Amino acid sequence: MAYTGSIPDTAARPRDWMLRMACRNEDPDLFFDSSREHEARLVCVTRCPVRAQCLAAVKAAEHGDHHDYRDGVVAGLNGHERWRLDADAPVRWGEPRHLPLSGPEPCGTYPAMLRHLWRGEPMDGVCWSGEVRRDYANRRWPKGRKAKPAP
Repeated sequence: MAYTGSIPDTAARPRDWMLRMACRNEDPDLFFDSSREHEARLVCVTRCPVRAQCLAAVKAAEHGDHHDYRDGVVAGLNGHERWRLDADAPVRWGEPRHLPLSGPEPCGTYPAMLRHLWRGEPMDGVCWSGEVRRDYANRRWPKGRKAKPAP
């Protein structure tokens, strides 16, 4: 066979990582349904091999946006959490400032879990169990039955 001079296309593209996202084969409504937020977080945190790239892309895309423009669960964080962790996002009167990314919050608490997710650190079972407890406590309970408050 004669050489044709063509070179196979093997160059990396800036968004090649999107082909490996765990959410590609999931129902998109899962990530925008607030009652299934915990399930969406599980897909991102436990199954996605490119969560760090996804988080970097969403940080760049949403940098400085208000939380009204951030929807759904992306890279394991919902829109309000991504807004609170963005130090350059606008703040309206009465809204909380961004969450500190370094502090004394021990593992197993909600702020510690957010810190791990925002920094792209691997999350240990203690921090993830804090999210499970928070999700369990925030569910709607039948009349007369109360859940223990989340830590």
